[in-house]
Amino acid sequence: MFKNFIIPLILLVFGVSFTNFYKNKSKNLEEKIAKKKEFIYKLRKSNELELKENIFLKSPENIKKLANEYLGKDYIFFEKKNIEYLELNEKK
Repeated sequence: MFKNFIIPLILLVFGVSFTNFYKNKSKNLEEKIAKKKEFIYKLRKSNELELKENIFLKSPENIKKLANEYLGKDYIFFEKKNIEYLELNEKK
């Protein structure tokens, strides 16, 4: 009679400890995933801001405004048709 209680009791204890171990392990993994997702979200927001700033700073209107503000008036604008390209034939 005592044997009939020992085997199920041992299996129950083993099952509960096994389940608890993997439950804690999966909870830790979920926390790590949540932290990674938050970090990725912050990086994406930062990247969007940098991209917007880059587009703004590279706009022709802003370049002219900044050139007028910080550079002297003795600079020359070149048109694309007036620029000649050099071809280098370097052979060794």
